Amino acid sequence: MNKIAIVLLVVFLFVGCEGKRAKAPVPPPSEEEAGISTDQKMMAFSLSGFEKTGKKKWEVQGKSADIMSEMVNLTDVVAKAYGDQADMTLTADKGSFNRATNDAHFESNVTVTGTNGTQMTTDALDWKNAQQKVVTDKPVEMKSEVKGLADDGTETKVPTVITCDGPMEIDYGKNYAIFNTNVKVNDDRGQLFCDKATAYYDAKTRQVSKIVAKGNVKIVRAGSWTYSDEATYLAPEQKIILTGSPKVMIYPEEAKAAQK
Repeated sequence: MNKIAIVLLVVFLFVGCEGKRAKAPVPPPSEEEAGISTDQKMMAFSLSGFEKTGKKKWEVQGKSADIMSEMVNLTDVVAKAYGDQADMTLTADKGSFNRATNDAHFESNVTVTGTNGTQMTTDALDWKNAQQKVVTDKPVEMKSEVKGLADDGTETKVPTVITCDGPMEIDYGKNYAIFNTNVKVNDDRGQLFCDKATAYYDAKTRQVSKIVAKGNVKIVRAGSWTYSDEATYLAPEQKIILTGSPKVMIYPEEAKAAQK
């Protein structure tokens, strides 16, 4: 793994003035007397990581009242990760950054947006730098695109939404994401429900290449419900493989209604 060179950029605003020399020491004015607001005490914080080639790998920006401590508490957080094919931007109302480990915690209105069209929202998120993982125990909604076929047979990208109650884990080193508890995968072709789903991503494009669903799997499409212990969706082949005594239930009336 490439060693990360850390560059700390801190912006300070100093205001000073000179006056006549006093005969006796005068205590400094209080913050109220000086008119200093909480916002004026906040300082800009920016921390960046670089590869050996000099290419910027990631950065974290925000406002902090104490940037010199090991654990930096932030507000108005913007974090970015730069990849070969896609970049990711995270925004959050609050967060904290550990300068010793490069671990980070984000909370309140956490949104992760990728240049490849992926978007994830949750209430809290943790970045584990040593493991190259993103984890949360909060409910998650992830919007992405999965390869599919249009009505005319041409290849297209199907908007797909994955939700779960958590916990959720993304391993960027191994290119997969695990969704747990009340998992639902929804797109124009139908819905999939399960206890646990693992989505595998292409290392370069960050597009979903395979989804493996386990535990109480149910697939709902127009006019049919399919049950199985496990289901594997292969995106390039547009194929679903069912294992564990699959059972299919057909509802003709629903199929007719869906076709109208």
